[in-house]
Amino acid sequence: MSMRNTWVIARRELLERIKSKWFVVITLLGPVFMVALVVVPAIISAKSTSGARIDIVDHTGVIGEPMAKKLRADHEWVVTVVDKDTPDQVELDKIRDDKINGFLVIPPGAVVVSNALYRGDNAASQYVKGYLEKAMIDVVSDARADLVKLTAEQRATMTGDIDVVAMHSTGEAQGSSGLGSFLIAYILAFILYMVITLYGVNVMRSVVQEKTSRVMEFLVAVVKPQSLMSGKIIGVGGAALIQLTVWLGIGAITLAYRTEILGAFGIASGESPLPPLDFFAVSITIVYFILGYFFYSAMYAAVGAMVSSEQDTQQVQMPVTMLLVIGVMCFQLIASSPRGGAASVMTMVPFWSPMLMPMRFVLGGATLGEVALSLGILLVSTLLVVRAAAKIYRVGVLLYGKRPSVRELVRWLRY
Repeated sequence: MSMRNTWVIARRELLERIKSKWFVVITLLGPVFMVALVVVPAIISAKSTSGARIDIVDHTGVIGEPMAKKLRADHEWVVTVVDKDTPDQVELDKIRDDKINGFLVIPPGAVVVSNALYRGDNAASQYVKGYLEKAMIDVVSDARADLVKLTAEQRATMTGDIDVVAMHSTGEAQGSSGLGSFLIAYILAFILYMVITLYGVNVMRSVVQEKTSRVMEFLVAVVKPQSLMSGKIIGVGGAALIQLTVWLGIGAITLAYRTEILGAFGIASGESPLPPLDFFAVSITIVYFILGYFFYSAMYAAVGAMVSSEQDTQQVQMPVTMLLVIGVMCFQLIASSPRGGAASVMTMVPFWSPMLMPMRFVLGGATLGEVALSLGILLVSTLLVVRAAAKIYRVGVLLYGKRPSVRELVRWLRY
């Protein structure tokens, strides 16, 4: 294999992609879009509940007015307690005519069983549901306290709020927000899955396009198939690496200045610190991406060499894609128990370690020794897969027509 030819092809593939306007736009706006995907819906949902107009149909006679008073004071809602005999259809007509957003029906036994039904155009909002539940819990608790004639001190003791704060920690630090740790680790793993899949499929389609246009016949006349495959994988991977590095860099900067960024949106950062995305974690993520990309892009290149049209790739690539999907389905398993036996096994398997081990490491579930062992297994596996893919690519890249059978693939691997 000529390294000079490999680098020439890699350079062509790289420049062809990074000169694209869409590559530049997605690279620069990708992190902005991901942050907006989390921040914007939360802001809109929070603000959409301000000034909500609701009616309360109270069949108990003791819950409606206190709830209305509480919702007005706490959330500035426009609340009206209507007659208990008001038909549901009347309230539904008000929603249809945009006179109210919704109505809450409190049944006669609500003081005992604490249930109610809310219907409205904003019922899908978790904020609305949460505000109604909180108000009803407080009001019903007071009503129950009145029934058993509790003193003010007893009532405060019985109905005081209980706040359970979940802090993620592996024993080496005070801890960080459990939800924050999960979100950062999950987003990191998902980005790896997305970039590996996107650019691996990009390699496959590039091979198929060159085969269908007969350009491949001219290329292999001057360049060995191994050099062609290697150059294509390296060039496309270079573009992916640039994009991933920019995304991770912006992500690290965002976490470093999260207080200032959240303050700009008028959101308090909270007391629980988010887990840091330091240089070491970013470096490990990039190393896993490089090996994982070579591991899967070699498979996709082999798939492209095996088929003769774009339609054929849909079925042939399915086993490779399913391996990646299995890794995605294990995200929750790693997040739930990053130091468990299942997580330890999954992060050593080369099919899934490129996505799962960075996630597990960020959650504090993997030691440096486990990371080194996982990288070693992935490196050896990648070399074997690349070698096998090169043999398939060498034979299949000039074949057209019927897809090769399993027996033919085995014969190609023996060449």
